[in-house]
Amino acid sequence: MAAGVALGYLVPGVVPFLDRFSVGTTSIPIAVGLILMMYPPLAKVKYEEMGRVFQHRRILVLSLVQNWVVGPS
Repeated sequence: MAAGVALGYLVPGVVPFLDRFSVGTTSIPIAVGLILMMYPPLAKVKYEEMGRVFQHRRILVLSLVQNWVVGPS
């Protein structure tokens, strides 16, 4: 959070840049950040298994495609 405040203070152009990525009153970068932050606890992610999951890249890619591309269609 401190890095974000410092970035906004030191680089004033970053705020208008991020405002361009808004739909209505919803900031897309904030929405994406919140989803990425909230998903692991809601999905009960087992962090000790993460290394094993990333060893199987084909299964990981297939799972991501099914959940994020095919599923929402």
